[in-house]
Amino acid sequence: MSGGPLTDQCGSVVGINTLPLAGLSLFIAADQAKFMISSFTDQEIKKINVDPSISPEEAVKAFYTYLKARRMEDGFKLLSQEYLKKTNFEEWTNRFTDILDVEVILTKRNGDTKDMAFVKFSTKNWVDGEAKIHYYEGTWQTISEDGVYKMLKAILKK
Repeated sequence: MSGGPLTDQCGSVVGINTLPLAGLSLFIAADQAKFMISSFTDQEIKKINVDPSISPEEAVKAFYTYLKARRMEDGFKLLSQEYLKKTNFEEWTNRFTDILDVEVILTKRNGDTKDMAFVKFSTKNWVDGEAKIHYYEGTWQTISEDGVYKMLKAILKK
């Protein structure tokens, strides 16, 4: 529904749907959208390319980029076979229902290790009717499976 019209009971457009969250639909009011439309442009749009086959840090970047873009199937595919023994798609995606946004701040190789990536990221969460930002940092141990680095074990702290 994102980008689609939000209508009242009479069919008049009152907004633009932006994001579903826990059974609610977030939207931009129609009068605000009319005011903002003149500033919309595609001149500065940049495609984000991720390639989890390059390195552990690129895999971690891809993982959180997929969460940000709500490409949950792609994020789930980056979980290792070992990790998947503890979860399934439905349980895993339910962990993220209150997250509005994910911002990757930094990913880098963790020291001299070949399979560990250090990550700093933030999430914007919907908590008790308001958006709250949480910051995290820590490491992901990855494992190469089928030519792609996949998430094996995280040690993250707020």
